[in-house]
Amino acid sequence: LFRSIDAVLRVFVKVFDEMRGYYGKLGYVAHFESDLDKRGEYEAFKAAYQAVAGKDWSAGREEVVLEKHNIAEAYAQISGTTAESNKSIIDAYREEYKMSIEDFANEVDTYLQQQEPGFRLNFFVDEVGQYIADNVKLMTNLQTIAESLATKCNGQSWVIVTAQEEMDSVLGDM
Repeated sequence: LFRSIDAVLRVFVKVFDEMRGYYGKLGYVAHFESDLDKRGEYEAFKAAYQAVAGKDWSAGREEVVLEKHNIAEAYAQISGTTAESNKSIIDAYREEYKMSIEDFANEVDTYLQQQEPGFRLNFFVDEVGQYIADNVKLMTNLQTIAESLATKCNGQSWVIVTAQEEMDSVLGDM
């Protein structure tokens, strides 16, 4: 789903999804949950899933491949459709799922607009130098994420990073 240069974005999306209570390990499942939430159907879906599967959605979503039939049945109950017509709903989310930096910034902005005035959402990245400092593409990716959030979210979302360098390499022969 993601190229290696999108690894930085993938981490941001995962953390953001988990912060909202969605399943960050599989972006397409989190997107399914988010769509249900936007429609005001997420809580009803979780209750329907519990009734159909006999287990909590937080456990079922970890076994999403094995739980497709229960997901289809639960979704059918809340949408007034048939399980047969929804049997591949989770597959459709997996196949269609993509996340760009722009999509991510838009998702964060939408989330911010739903919060109280003055609310801010900051992302903290510790020891960034250890992981991406030597990779220009990854550093550019991080910079683009930070700039997109700053622009799209009107300064309500920041990316704050820390990095450490050895003092010898910073000071040189001083």
